[in-house]
Amino acid sequence: MKRKIPWNLIIARLKGDITEKENTQLNVWLAKEQNLQLFEELETLWEKVQLKTAIYEADMEYYWKKLSTYMEKEEKVRNFMPPENEKNKIFSITHFTRKLAAACVLLILALSGTFFLGQFSTTKKIQTQTIVSMNGKSKVVLSDGTEVWLHSNTTLTFHEKKNLREAELNGEAFFNVTHNKKVPFLVKSNDVKVKVYGTKFNVNSYATSDNTIVSLYEGSVSLSAGDKTIMLKPGQEGNYNKEAKNLKIDYGDIEYAKSWTNDQLHFENKSIREICKYLSKWYSAEIIIDNRIPNDQSFTFTLQNEPLEEVIRIMARINSFDYQFLENNRLLIQPLTTNLKNNKPMQKVK
Repeated sequence: MKRKIPWNLIIARLKGDITEKENTQLNVWLAKEQNLQLFEELETLWEKVQLKTAIYEADMEYYWKKLSTYMEKEEKVRNFMPPENEKNKIFSITHFTRKLAAACVLLILALSGTFFLGQFSTTKKIQTQTIVSMNGKSKVVLSDGTEVWLHSNTTLTFHEKKNLREAELNGEAFFNVTHNKKVPFLVKSNDVKVKVYGTKFNVNSYATSDNTIVSLYEGSVSLSAGDKTIMLKPGQEGNYNKEAKNLKIDYGDIEYAKSWTNDQLHFENKSIREICKYLSKWYSAEIIIDNRIPNDQSFTFTLQNEPLEEVIRIMARINSFDYQFLENNRLLIQPLTTNLKNNKPMQKVK
């Protein structure tokens, strides 16, 4: 039987503008223990969000489409799950309700014109926005009109001054910078500076990664690291290795670098480890690969709304490996003959 969740009533209760009739209807739904558990998870998260809510120009159509699809998918997963024993049932319900709680909070904030983005402060001379993405991807419009798509676990701090627009990034983001010849746009990330005036580019620069990669889609940018500066043209990538302190120009897969902003990922002749690195961020999952899995076979495919289970199942048929989904959104990939208890070396995808 399908589990119907009264999102409109939940939103109204949390926002504090629920009517007496709506409140009565919601209380009937909350009488079931599983529904109450979902609401309590949601209420706790909502209270935390309220402490650090920032106001900015939200892309309502983007969030409505994204979150509606997400909630429908999560409800279908739950509605058609096979019978469980009591122990697994407790885990799955808790995990499911937390995901739905997070989705609902995002929806509430998007529809009310606010989003959990850290802190926002203004003075007469400078505006500062700190944007923190949750699990999954998000899109924001900065105070200068620049559009930014943020990947999972990404933090962006934006300072708008009189003669400079400056962004500090940890993670991955795609920028569509508003053109302003008099006020340049500067991105700082892990010892690398990207200077632009109006262009489209992707920056992949996580603190845990060995490299900072800037992929130029349109326009031109300059990259600086230490005493070296390079200029990029469309179709080129700037690659900075943190350990070697080496900055160079490559010709990368630019369409691939941009594809994630369109809610799809395109892989062209990528190895399993390269693919899993992006699947880990795309699905907010921890993927662990046995070191004995060969890395010499390449894959070419595009994914959009496919669940991770389906993607891995198809890859396993092609590459002949075994896999197992574990608790806490973890995935283990190993050779077909591997026994889970033999404690062989594993590699966590970063």
